[in-house]
Amino acid sequence: MVDRAKPLKWHTVDSAAAHVLTTVTNSPGVVYPMATSELPERLQGMPGVSSYYVSGYTSGQCLPQGFTVGGELVVARADGALTKNYQFVFAMSSERQVYFAGPFKGFGHHVSSGQQVSVESLFNQTPFSTKGGG
Repeated sequence: MVDRAKPLKWHTVDSAAAHVLTTVTNSPGVVYPMATSELPERLQGMPGVSSYYVSGYTSGQCLPQGFTVGGELVVARADGALTKNYQFVFAMSSERQVYFAGPFKGFGHHVSSGQQVSVESLFNQTPFSTKGGG
C-alpha cells in the first residue's frame, strides 16, 4: 500500500478548492473535469496547466495520523511537445480540514503530442488506489 519508508508530505487545501473537492466527489468512481481555476492554491503556480480532473474513492482509507483519503486529482500540464500528467490524493483530517499529497507519476505521466490516452486510465495509480497504485 503506502511506502512507510518515505512519508507523504501533506499540504493544506484552501477552503474554496476544498469545498469543490468534497462536493463533487460525493459520487465515487466518477471522473469529473474541473476548471483549472478550481485547483488548490498551492498547485495553481504549476506552469502550463491545461486540465484538471477529480474522482472520489468508493470508501475512504483511514490513516494513523487521523486522515481519511477520499480520492484523487489528476493535473495535466504542457511541457514542450509533451503533456505531463500528475496524480495527487486528497484527504480529510479529523478536524475536517482537506489536504493533498503527491505528485505520483504512473502510466501516462509523459504523453507525446497527438497520443491518445483516456483520462480514466490516469487514475488509480497512487499508493491508496484499489488497483494497487504505483
